[in-house]
Order: sequence, then C-alpha cells, then structure tokens
Amino acid sequence: MTNLNNALVAQAGLRTWYANHARNLPWRLKPSLYGTWLSEILLQQTQVETGRPKWHLFMERFPTVGHLARASESEVLKAWEGLGYYRRATLLHKASRIIEAAGEFPMSYDAWLKLPGVGPYTAAAIASIGLGEAVAAVDGNVQRVVSRWAGIADPVDGKTGAQAIQTVADAWLDHDAPGNHNQAVMELGALVCKPRKPLCTLCPISTHCASANNPDMWGVLPAKKLKKKVQRWELTWHIARFENNIVAIKRPESGVWANMWAFPETPPPSHFLPLGALMKPITHLLTHRRIEATFQGWRAPSKAALEAYAKEVAGEVMTWNALKKRAMPRLVTKVFDALHGE
Repeated sequence: MTNLNNALVAQAGLRTWYANHARNLPWRLKPSLYGTWLSEILLQQTQVETGRPKWHLFMERFPTVGHLARASESEVLKAWEGLGYYRRATLLHKASRIIEAAGEFPMSYDAWLKLPGVGPYTAAAIASIGLGEAVAAVDGNVQRVVSRWAGIADPVDGKTGAQAIQTVADAWLDHDAPGNHNQAVMELGALVCKPRKPLCTLCPISTHCASANNPDMWGVLPAKKLKKKVQRWELTWHIARFENNIVAIKRPESGVWANMWAFPETPPPSHFLPLGALMKPITHLLTHRRIEATFQGWRAPSKAALEAYAKEVAGEVMTWNALKKRAMPRLVTKVFDALHGE
C-alpha cells in the first residue's frame, strides 16, 4: 500500500495528464446525464471504438430518454444489434421507462444505483461525471492502474482485493473535480497502463508505482480468480423455407439471446426436403461458451406445411426482409447473406 501523500501526488499527476491527453469522445464534447448514462451502458464489456458509432446511432434514433422509453423493446434490441450482452439493452430500456415515469433523472449515486442495469461502478461514473458527486468509480481499467500502482496482490474480483482497490481509489479521488478524475484514471488504463506492455515512461504517476518498468509485475497484476471453464455448445439451427418465406422464432425472455430472433432447433417433419448444410460450421464465442453452430436447410412442400411447422415450434412465417428488420444475435447477422441464398 502507499501513504496519503503519495496518493495526493498521484491525484495531481492525473489531473495534469488528463487535461492534456483526454480523448475527444462524443459524450464528453456535449455532456448530458442522458448521454453519459448511455455511454456507460454501451461501454460495459465493449471497446470504445465499437461503442462510439452505436452511441451516435442511439442518440439519433432515441435523442431523449422519452424517445427511448416510448420505443418498443424490439426497436431497442435492433439498434443494439452486434454489441452482444443484449441484457444490457433490455435493462437500459426498462430503466428509461422508470426515468420517464418519474419525470426526472436520478440525482445521486444512491438513486442511480436503484435503476435496472446500473451497478456500483456505473452509478459512480454517472454521479461523478454528470452530477459532480464525489464518488470513486472502479472499473477494469481502474483496477489495473490501482493494483499495479499500489502493488495489490489480492484478486481484484475477490472481497479483500476489491476493498483494497476501493480504498486507494477513494484516497486518490479529487473532490473538486470527481468526474474528470474518474475519467482520468480510466483513460490512463486505456491509453498507458495497458494490459500488456504498459507505457511506463509516459505515465504521470510512475514515480511511486510499485510496478513501474517491471514486466514481472505487469504479468500478474491485476490478480484475478481462476476463470470458469468454457462450455462447448453444439447448436444446430434449421432453416425451413418455401419460396421466400422462412420460419423464425423469438427466443425466451431469459437466457442467451433473450427476446431475439433466430431459427428453430427442432427439425421439420419428414415430408420436408432436406437441403443439407447451408454453409460450413461456424465457431462463435460468448462468455464461458464456445458455440459450434451448424445450419441445416429444408424446403417445405407448401406454404401451409411451413405454417404448420412454425406453429409446432412456436415460431412465425416471414420473409427474409422481414426477419432482417428484427433484432438478431450476432451469430445470425454475420452469416445472414449466406443463409439467405439458395
């Protein structure tokens, strides 16, 4: 650990560095509670360069929280398409309706924490950046910077390690500009204190850093618990069609790809003509899952037979163009054109 004086030196170094090196991200140029909240939800488990165009898309389609609240869940999921972790979109939509019903945004860390999809980090980020509340925000970048600087060896995803990280983050916090300070630490983790090969010579807080210029420390900090074993999922989707019509199903409200549109996993009846595999198997990775996906094609003898199959699997008969307008998992969108072809 380190003393308070070192923490204050780090605080000053971060302030100066951020003033000179902050990226011109769109939610920073014209800050608003809505834009800040949206950016924080979008960037959960998403790289900035991937999240930036989606932020613009959401701001165009849903320029206010009222627009977002009045949109259908399917519209929000469609806008979110390609980002993964779709539960974030569902909870964002639920939270927007709560805010719209209340008539105002939450005005404190504790109030933000009560909204769906908002955890301690997100609440602290929004409250500090959007409201100037003096709360330290700790995300993955902050964990990496603090654990290396203070030499915290306990796993950051365990109780003891998390408490140690929070203690240092609280000691660093600039109460006069908590929003800029929190963004400075996160920015330092993104641009300088990288997971591999951190740029210690460019770091404004390297003087008292326990890991500065020490590759042995970079490799072990931040320490984390052992990861869960990745599960293998052999998934077969059946693409049944008649002319330009296909059968699609809406997935359950919970679980993987909740409320999104895909294809049945149940094969059609024996009187459908098997077309074989429509393309080579696809490997698709999700958190803790490795999906081996195959796509089997079938031709229905009539539209009535296709409709009967759709009823059997609780699906719908629709055209390919109609399906394209629905929210689909990334696994489907990235092979959509290949599946569409005869």
